[in-house]
Amino acid sequence: MPCNSTAESARHRAAAAAGLTRAIADHWVYRFALVSIGRKGNTRGMSSQLAAPDRPLWYSKLRIEMPSQLDLYEKTKALQWNATSEVDWSRPIQNFSEASYTPYASTISREDFDRLAAERRATTFTQLFFGEQAALALSAQLINQCDELEARLCLAGQIIDEARHVEVFGRYLDKLGVDAPIDPMLEDIVHRILDSDFYGEKIVGMQIFLEGIAVGLFQIFQTQSPDPLLRDLMRLVLRDESRHSGFGVMYLAHKFGSATAAEKKRTEEFVGDLLRGFGALMGGEASLASTFADIRHRLRQIGLDPR
Repeated sequence: MPCNSTAESARHRAAAAAGLTRAIADHWVYRFALVSIGRKGNTRGMSSQLAAPDRPLWYSKLRIEMPSQLDLYEKTKALQWNATSEVDWSRPIQNFSEASYTPYASTISREDFDRLAAERRATTFTQLFFGEQAALALSAQLINQCDELEARLCLAGQIIDEARHVEVFGRYLDKLGVDAPIDPMLEDIVHRILDSDFYGEKIVGMQIFLEGIAVGLFQIFQTQSPDPLLRDLMRLVLRDESRHSGFGVMYLAHKFGSATAAEKKRTEEFVGDLLRGFGALMGGEASLASTFADIRHRLRQIGLDPR
């Protein structure tokens, strides 16, 4: 009786093993069938899948659709910089120039004037610090929304750029030593861009608007700030920002060449909302007239009507 029980148990184990083997084989036959089918009209070098909408498209080999994006990626690699070793952080911050203080010298002490200038600068740079954090989060989101490998490479490069900008502005604010709140209006705009499920809205919101307005401010600081440390930071940050806006224009011009009318309409409506939102945030487009003109120019390059 024990022998029969042992033999029967062995037969059960063998049958279970055979069943498991067939299940594994069936699974891989199914997977290989999916690979051979591919994504309709887009199969070269790609590993296909029945995937969730937020799952990235995998490739079985390097496949480049937009060589200009690959050139941008090469520039990203070549122009990296280290905020710790390439910036002299030992310098004190200069919040004002003598020329700006002289008209008020008889009514306010130098110490109070310095404090007011520091508070004003902290207010501005807190918003920029928040904007760089938003750009970091948006770049990470977009990697899974852009199918093209070269676009992902550019966005990966932007992630490290934005991380460096977060570091730089955070260190500058710490050195400034003044706290300021994030503007609720800016926060609402950023959250709307982050919450969008459409890559066109995210790229327009980040690369064209957030980056575009930041560049306009950075250029003013680089040329007009009395602080040598800040001017050095702006020079390095601007070197990165030009690549970011270039990516947005090139990528969307390529994608919107075959976009549906509904996709373009959706993006143009979003553009209208952003123009009104950022215009209100900046107290009207006149405060950064050349920057808003450049934003409209880039939108036309993409193929959008910035009305």
